[in-house]
Amino acid sequence: MQLAFWLTDNWWRLRWEPMVSQEVDPDWRLAHELSAIGGGYIWPPLRIWGEDNRVGLSCRSDPEGVDVALRFTTDSVVFVVAEQFERSVDEFLDRAIDAKSNDREALRAQVSALAEERNDGDVATWRRIEAKLGYDVDSAPDGLIERLMSYIGSYGNEGVEEAIVAIQGSASAEALDEEIEFTKKSKVVCSFHDATAAAGNVDRGGNEPIRKIAERAAKAVRSSLDAQEGPLWNIRLAELLNTSKDHFRARESGTAQHHYGLRLRKGDGNEHAVALSARWPLGRRFELCRTLGDAIWSGSDALGPMTRAKTGRQKFQRAFAQALLCPFEDLLAYINADVPSEDDVSAASRHFHVSEGVVRTVLVNKGVIGRQRIDELVEAA
Repeated sequence: MQLAFWLTDNWWRLRWEPMVSQEVDPDWRLAHELSAIGGGYIWPPLRIWGEDNRVGLSCRSDPEGVDVALRFTTDSVVFVVAEQFERSVDEFLDRAIDAKSNDREALRAQVSALAEERNDGDVATWRRIEAKLGYDVDSAPDGLIERLMSYIGSYGNEGVEEAIVAIQGSASAEALDEEIEFTKKSKVVCSFHDATAAAGNVDRGGNEPIRKIAERAAKAVRSSLDAQEGPLWNIRLAELLNTSKDHFRARESGTAQHHYGLRLRKGDGNEHAVALSARWPLGRRFELCRTLGDAIWSGSDALGPMTRAKTGRQKFQRAFAQALLCPFEDLLAYINADVPSEDDVSAASRHFHVSEGVVRTVLVNKGVIGRQRIDELVEAA
């Protein structure tokens, strides 16, 4: 019964709020981790979060040497199709209502109220935005939600909701407003029409790892360039993005700092203005490739943020840019070592014109370097 009440109390955040970078955030854990239920029971450290069409679940093992009454030993991350998660939770709640308990009528009332909200399109949109902002039900300021709803009217819900996740809380709308103004003034203009056509449509509704979907798209884009292997030079990238290779140069010091990168479609055409948050050449190359990945994922949505969030859309961007700039097979052939050293990583970074972090991430995702943390599993899934 305690689990049933916890699920209904936190349903919107469980379904729509993604994993946050600050995993120690107590508010996030109260809404997403079963161990927060308490009530005299030892609940597993199972975390549940939403990634639009998928729902993620992770469990972290108890550290060795800690004296606990019950030790959990599993380190795992799995994703399920969101509809399956919703259906399973609904079935559980129906059974909980039928169970003999003094609280069954209170639970019935909560489940009924939740069902009404889910079936009301306007209310469901409000609740979804509220959850992605990191707020519990009826906790977000009305003015904040209304301001964000006005952006959704102008740019569409998917891109705006990605921005909401990047900067949660009361600063979300102001940050988005600043980024939109930066982007409108940006001199970086790209056209992704040819590259998105080469990549084709991506299947966002299944349970296939996003990394694999991104790798297929990157391979198709490389094929369109007749660049099946090796590093992509700036002149080829500029050709792919229909932009100037000058945009890969370091950003001038003293320019405004960005909360995140942003792509903004110009009118109804194929051109997009891009504001890059990266300052240095390697970062700008990578971020512009993420921008292309975002256009592929979203079907050239009017607005596309490039953030550090752990949503499926951001994971696709990062995995696409990695696969486009540093394909695993090429990387492995270049390093030519079973256990890459730091010197190998550094050399590969220079060869493929990517950061050492990108090289390490590719090697981790492919199992060449062992995973150390649950968040690495989350990012790769």
